[in-house]
Amino acid sequence: MLRVDKDMSNGGARRYGVAGEDLRPVIEPYSRYHVLLRELASDLAEGLSGMMRKVDELVPRLRDVLPVFRIASEDASSVRIAAVDAGSNGKDLILGYQPVSVAVGAVFLGTMQDGDPVVATVKPPKSYFDDEEGTKFSSLLGYYLMYRLATTLLERSDVVVLDGPLFLPRSYYGPRGRAHTRAYYEVYDASLRALGELLTEARSSGRTVVGIVKRVRSSYISGWLGINRYPDSLLAGSLLEDGEALGPIPITPRWEDVVAWLDDARAYRPWSIYMRRGPRPVRIDLPEYALDDSEWLASVLNATTEPSTGLPLPLIAVDRLSKLTDRQASLFYRMMLTEAGCRDPDRVAMFSLQRGETD
Repeated sequence: MLRVDKDMSNGGARRYGVAGEDLRPVIEPYSRYHVLLRELASDLAEGLSGMMRKVDELVPRLRDVLPVFRIASEDASSVRIAAVDAGSNGKDLILGYQPVSVAVGAVFLGTMQDGDPVVATVKPPKSYFDDEEGTKFSSLLGYYLMYRLATTLLERSDVVVLDGPLFLPRSYYGPRGRAHTRAYYEVYDASLRALGELLTEARSSGRTVVGIVKRVRSSYISGWLGINRYPDSLLAGSLLEDGEALGPIPITPRWEDVVAWLDDARAYRPWSIYMRRGPRPVRIDLPEYALDDSEWLASVLNATTEPSTGLPLPLIAVDRLSKLTDRQASLFYRMMLTEAGCRDPDRVAMFSLQRGETD
């Protein structure tokens, strides 16, 4: 479909290749706008359908070589599960982006809550003029709070379940490729240190920490097999039937980043299990020291899972409590404005929202 009107293509201009194809824009009268969108949708659908057909052809062979197992039935009513999740949000003010982060944790006996939830927050070191860094910073601060809060719940639990990957995705949060403020570097290092402390204390006390990844965007399975890169969500979703799991398999995030904060780096190398209960698989990240308990962990989490989402009920509960919605961020903004108590109109204007923000 990609083509260009010769009169508008700048004659002998250089063409740049993208994934083996010429990057040539479609330039047409605006009256064909919806036609072009329909053609683009058709091209994208064809490409995705082709990938799904290739995976369907691979599935019978992959089931013979991959560690697929049926999840055993388990009575999890006496298993103490600590679930921790974090939420972040903020408002883009004239004075700069103001990040807000909280973490919420609770302990459950199976799916029954045992005691009141706890919440953790911290005053951000600064406001941000760069809202991109501010957004990443508030999320990173959420991870820090989640790790610290999870550490306080270790002694009351058998298993700690975190929302998200067990190891910080360096590809997104790592301070590479651009300059960051000093506060960002400090919180990044503090987050890695808090993760190292959590894993070390969990191992020494005989507990296991796992991360539940709801939106699976990795391609660890095909990377481990050495085949074309296919999304884990597609491979696991096609390979697994309801009530089955795949793994554990080794994964390759930048786990080395936390080596400085660990007592024995090898014991914490990350592995993953893909579990399907309901329409979509989820990824369970676990450290190497817990590999012997991987099938037990899958059975416990499966026994506490809500079928329509495929997620453990304890995690769903704290996820709801920790969400910082746009409405809550707006409430926080109005509280902050009230606390500022500025009477000078020019000063009040500095607390106004940037274009595109709503209160």
